[in-house]
Amino acid sequence: MADSDNNPNGPAISKRIKISKTQQETLLIVLIAAVVLGICGVLAVYFGKYIGFNSKVIEAKDSAIADYEKTIQNIGLCKDSDRDGKFSDEEIRKCNPDTLDSNSMPGSLRYNVMVNMANNTDLESVARDSQKDCYDSAGDKIDWQEKFDDTENDEEKARYLSMLKMCSALRVVPDALPAQANEEALMSSLNQIFNISAWDPEALSPSGNVVSSTEGLSTIPVSLSVESKSDVTTTVLNNIERSIRTFDLQTATVSWSGNDSLSLQSQGVAYYTEDADVVETTKTVYATNDAKKKTSQTSSSGSK
Repeated sequence: MADSDNNPNGPAISKRIKISKTQQETLLIVLIAAVVLGICGVLAVYFGKYIGFNSKVIEAKDSAIADYEKTIQNIGLCKDSDRDGKFSDEEIRKCNPDTLDSNSMPGSLRYNVMVNMANNTDLESVARDSQKDCYDSAGDKIDWQEKFDDTENDEEKARYLSMLKMCSALRVVPDALPAQANEEALMSSLNQIFNISAWDPEALSPSGNVVSSTEGLSTIPVSLSVESKSDVTTTVLNNIERSIRTFDLQTATVSWSGNDSLSLQSQGVAYYTEDADVVETTKTVYATNDAKKKTSQTSSSGSK
């Protein structure tokens, strides 16, 4: 007390000390606040980029799901119970295309093939009628479409679907453009043409190896030799032209001889389709355009 009373600067020094401590505390608080603010800023930027990137991933997934759902709906693989174009996981798990009622999916590829095309009378007029299983004991054609729609048994549905493909106008499709390189069936088709043309060939055999012509379509070489009266040879050519299966005669040599004989030597091809595969694409989602460019540059450098 004595020193304070005797020293006039004592109270001032005490105040300065207190102010200095307050400034230090304030400075420390500001520093801490700045550090916290900086961390929050970094975290905000990080989480902003994280949310933005995940939004791109979710958008890409939603787009892929929408494409799958559109494909399923357009083809008619699964029944859309709610008719909203969406398919739940449960609907996908329970989906069995072989047991679906085609009439319940109008507008789909399945409906157009199994209903419209299968019942097309113009196509039916050229379909084969030689399948005994397509008719009942009275000789009447069995309505396999009706049987398919009426039954609830999965095995029966699969069988009726198979019979529907074989006995309806759908039979025209594999007849016109087979799904495999079956040379025996090709020779059988030619032999049928020769039979209805009243001409008996001396020999009938494939002429070479299968050749791929365009994507999804391949050819089987065909060698044709006809030597008979002009009207018979002409009939053979006309029936080949009218055949539901295309025979593309690429080269031909025609010669006349005595007794109204017309000789034809030709080379051509018959067509069939190759197996169709489902092509799945992979989409890579990048956080930024710079990341995409760097990845592309790295890939280019690695390929070199």
